[in-house]
Amino acid sequence: MQFEEEDKVKVVSLNSSENFNDQSNNLVFLNKALSSGGLNLEIQKDYKCKKPVIIYNYFNSSLDNKIINNSNKIKLNQNSEVTLIEYNICEKSKFLKNTFEKVEIDENAILKKIKIQNTKSNGFFYKYIFGSQGYNSSYQNFILTSGLKFNKTEIDMNLEKENSNCFILSGLCLGDNEHHEIKTRINHLAPNCKSYQKIKNVLDNNGVGVYQGKIFVKDVAQKTDAYQLSKALILNDKGEFNAKPELEIYADDVKCSHGSTSGSIDEDAVHYLMTRGIKQSDAKKLLINGFLNEIFDKVSDLKIKNFLEKNIERQINGI
Repeated sequence: MQFEEEDKVKVVSLNSSENFNDQSNNLVFLNKALSSGGLNLEIQKDYKCKKPVIIYNYFNSSLDNKIINNSNKIKLNQNSEVTLIEYNICEKSKFLKNTFEKVEIDENAILKKIKIQNTKSNGFFYKYIFGSQGYNSSYQNFILTSGLKFNKTEIDMNLEKENSNCFILSGLCLGDNEHHEIKTRINHLAPNCKSYQKIKNVLDNNGVGVYQGKIFVKDVAQKTDAYQLSKALILNDKGEFNAKPELEIYADDVKCSHGSTSGSIDEDAVHYLMTRGIKQSDAKKLLINGFLNEIFDKVSDLKIKNFLEKNIERQINGI
């Protein structure tokens, strides 16, 4: 925290006995019973962090066949802002990482969350995120965790006050029996709120992608603008993509859309690039890169956008 004002950014260990909202979820119950603590991050009122806060998670071989339960709490007070990068590094061991994360974003606060997997892993990862947003707040979650044997992320966000917005964006390259699930529920509980979800998977060699997304609009949440789209690029017959988009709307003045598509790579486009002197393998990588980078169209911060694009390129090249 050498770049920040120490009294404005609070980072301490979370008391494992802290009482979170009850959820009808067995893994959350297990977490509450056996949690060994976790991260408690709070950004004080009117403070905007100058640099991203990076959390390094290192999983070594001593964790083989173990279950890790931890709980995180992230709170942004009024008019605060932070970019939080969760960076996972794993040795080749089998373990279960079970995480519960509570997010509170107050009025005019902005949280940008980026999750990156640096190495391949045989671990099983599960994370449940439960959050609430205040007036004119923003939550942006970028999921770039390719390379995990199994990963499931559940996100349950409540847009409780007007003009709040929520972005869930994911770009994944899955192969070699890798399985990745994303399940979201965005609850529009106030008028004039926006949500935007775009999930993209590239699937190869028994890679499995799953997306289940629900948009809930309460009767008082007029002028809601909600968008949800999942797409898969399946490179061979062994890839698999399952999608279940859902809408539950009780207001009558809303703009909501959802959709899901899957297909193979455009061989005509590959041929066109090859006629311009580009090797077939490089041509396919260019098309995959363009497919995945579309998820960053609405990212206005150029530094973050460049960082995310470089990580997508690293995934495509299998690094």
